[in-house]
Amino acid sequence: MVVLLKKINVISLFLLSLLLLCALAVPQAYAATDRELSTSDTVNGDYSQWTTGSTYSYDVNPKIAIPQSYSEGFLGNTVFELRNAYDLNPLYSEGYDGRGQTVVIVNAYGSPTIYEDILAFVKWQNNYGANLPWTTLAEIKNHLRIYYPLGKPVFNNADQNQLLWATETTLDVNMVHAIAPKANIALVIAPNDNNKPMDSAVHYAITHHLGSTISLSWGTPEYDLTGREARKQVRIADAIYQEATDAGITVFAGAGDWGAANGAPINNPLFPSSDPYVTAVGGTNLFMSCYDNFKQGTNTWDGGNHVGSQYSYEIAGNDYQAMVADGFPGLPEMPAPFDIVTTGGAMSSLFPLPSWQKGITLTETDGTKIKPTGRCTSDVSFNSGVYGGLGLIFLSAESPGSPIATVAGGTSLGAPFWAALTAIACQYSGHNLGYINPQLYANRDNYYRTGAFHDITVGDNTYPTGNPLNGYKATRGWDSPTGIGSPDAAILVAKMNDGSNSGCKNNNDQSKSNAHN
Repeated sequence: MVVLLKKINVISLFLLSLLLLCALAVPQAYAATDRELSTSDTVNGDYSQWTTGSTYSYDVNPKIAIPQSYSEGFLGNTVFELRNAYDLNPLYSEGYDGRGQTVVIVNAYGSPTIYEDILAFVKWQNNYGANLPWTTLAEIKNHLRIYYPLGKPVFNNADQNQLLWATETTLDVNMVHAIAPKANIALVIAPNDNNKPMDSAVHYAITHHLGSTISLSWGTPEYDLTGREARKQVRIADAIYQEATDAGITVFAGAGDWGAANGAPINNPLFPSSDPYVTAVGGTNLFMSCYDNFKQGTNTWDGGNHVGSQYSYEIAGNDYQAMVADGFPGLPEMPAPFDIVTTGGAMSSLFPLPSWQKGITLTETDGTKIKPTGRCTSDVSFNSGVYGGLGLIFLSAESPGSPIATVAGGTSLGAPFWAALTAIACQYSGHNLGYINPQLYANRDNYYRTGAFHDITVGDNTYPTGNPLNGYKATRGWDSPTGIGSPDAAILVAKMNDGSNSGCKNNNDQSKSNAHN
């Protein structure tokens, strides 16, 4: 795996503080009007900010970072290895690689060096088996289209917040291209990270039919969503996600990276991942079996040369617990083990329990079982650890011409992964899959029986270590940190087309709004 050397650079990138949409009452059966979704309305009003997804990263020396070894550093995964782990190669060999599809990514500010950074990513990953297309700037510009529906912002590379968004943008684009290499990408950029421009950017992508899936690597804790104006905006946002459902577009959002509490004094999920019309992506830490028969996650870390050949197992995304499981001894630059990312996942106070989630159980880390009354995240999951994260990614917005090489983690990885995988499933079926949440839950027993999902049963999302507030355990079947589980892509893509809703029908049982009265 990738050698991760030099300093650790933890970047808080999971846009976690916009939409001050409240945990108080939200009237039901609310439909947004055209006036409320107008450009003039959405540009104004900066009473709240989204936070970028926690794209946490570990800076690396790319001349030393060789995927065949993780000596003197900690675990990282190349594109080649992640494809092995999640069984994508059989799809590629049959021509299912996203061609004919477009994946939409919505972010703020964008990155002035996005084209160059993608090219650096492609070239480095191709040296280690990825075989990615887009090997010239001209190809990248032809397949990555950037939209500025409210005007192109002037990027300030002295602004740390904008640099974090640039990192998020680069990570999202890299992940989509890594998983659906022949899909086009529509990058929709809001001029700032206030809630109205961000909502407007999502609305633009839907009404202009830019793609079959949308990735949102940002959100805000429901605990922080207070105030009358925020209540109005959560209703507007919910109406936008309903509109995506009606248009046959699948929307994914990361569940967060600060555990079940997401930095609050109580357990609460991120919005918009908690919206029932959005598929919430939780996190895991991935361990693999290697070509030399070495197995990660067995407390046998040895600093040897090991390349991941196939999936071994996952735990609920918790870097501390993953380092312990792997026997990671630590580096001079960092303690070992320690908390970096811990996946979100909790019960909503904004949205009641949808019918398709009935029968699920929350299990706290002390074993207490809770029958939920609200919409619960997560729905599905993907590798979110910085320990075992995606590497290498190249970032040069801060220093153009001299990119920083890094390994990145967070549920910011999961939303674009699932958007890309679902685009492949749309290619496979010949039509959009649209609103997939009811189907995922209705078919989950079959998914487990056929191996389409990995059922993650180890770990929890209590964060940070020693926090007296219990998070939730990974358990057999659905659980809050990892949802139904992570995919075996080759099996799941075919299964997602069995009895699908064809991307056209609104299968939610809560009519116009799922918000609590």
